[in-house]
Amino acid sequence: MKMKPVNRRTFVQGGLLGTVAAGVSAALPASAAQPDSALDPKKILNYNPAMKYRRLGNTDMYLSAISLGGLVLVEQVHHYAIEHGVNLVHVANEYLGGQAMKTLGNVLKTRRKQVYVAVKDTFRDIDSALETLNTDYIDFLMFNRHSGTSAADPSILETFEKYKKAGKVRFAGLTSHAGVKEAAGAGIRSGMYTLVMPALSQPNLEAMDEELRQAQEKGVGVMAFKTMRGLRDRDLEVAYLKKLLRNPGVTTALKGIGSFEMFDAYLKGLNEPLTSAEDRALYRYAQANRALNCMMCDECRAACPAGVEVSTVLRCKDYYYQQVGDTQTALATYAAIPAGKTGGEECRICRRCEGVCPNGIRIVEGLTAARALFTQLA
Repeated sequence: MKMKPVNRRTFVQGGLLGTVAAGVSAALPASAAQPDSALDPKKILNYNPAMKYRRLGNTDMYLSAISLGGLVLVEQVHHYAIEHGVNLVHVANEYLGGQAMKTLGNVLKTRRKQVYVAVKDTFRDIDSALETLNTDYIDFLMFNRHSGTSAADPSILETFEKYKKAGKVRFAGLTSHAGVKEAAGAGIRSGMYTLVMPALSQPNLEAMDEELRQAQEKGVGVMAFKTMRGLRDRDLEVAYLKKLLRNPGVTTALKGIGSFEMFDAYLKGLNEPLTSAEDRALYRYAQANRALNCMMCDECRAACPAGVEVSTVLRCKDYYYQQVGDTQTALATYAAIPAGKTGGEECRICRRCEGVCPNGIRIVEGLTAARALFTQLA
């Protein structure tokens, strides 16, 4: 049965409205890297003229400039976004305590032929993931690696080829939550991945200019995630989306979208230029809030005598819990950190991590707050 189009009115009437908290030339549009004249709509999955699309590396696939993340997943908003041209969705087993996979599976019952599906690390039980998602295959199997060595590990290809031969996956991808610059760079240079998924908040976008250039040269697609980390103003979010997509190395921006209004604002932004006023506002915000924005570079962990997993701890507190509001993922990820790697009282004396942090983050204060928070929530 074909699903009726979703809009704000039918959504609200259905009682489902809910939102999960979640030096540039102004003459160029946000989609400058992929002129509309270069596109053949017949080659684009789920084409909608209101959406912008970019070619995925050296493939003949085109991805929507906005893709949907699973940490914020409102089923009817996903339907709405897909109807407006989104053709890539991403999810992971642990998001929302496993509920994200089930919710996306509901969406895919009627939308599978309209979207590419990217899933993080399901190879431990890929058949179960396929069943939950109501699909026979995954387009992008995203390997979750956090160092240059692990990102280029040749055993990844063995796993990928096994599932590709079985018809269960199409392409290998890479995602990373720590050592992001190193891991993404190694993954791009390895030639193993069709799509890499680095965290590209404002500081990371600056720091990873060379890696993005290499991705473009080598024909590797880039799905930017955690792009809005720290941004809680819709106008700034839209401005940063414009700025992010000005970079020709970025294929699509992944975002958890919890409302029609948020999606409409992003879609409108794709068709507008980044103004000089917006660029200045982004610069001022980045400078004023740099000490609140972990780049997940892992310089702190390298300097720590105990190897505390600083970026993971801060991600659990600042991103999963505070910004996204996903207590389940925050607790589960924090609990999975090895014993002795979440920091302790000795950190107050050492503080070597703070001495090497490029953003001047008050790391020890953050570790202490996270320990208190998750002890209370456990």
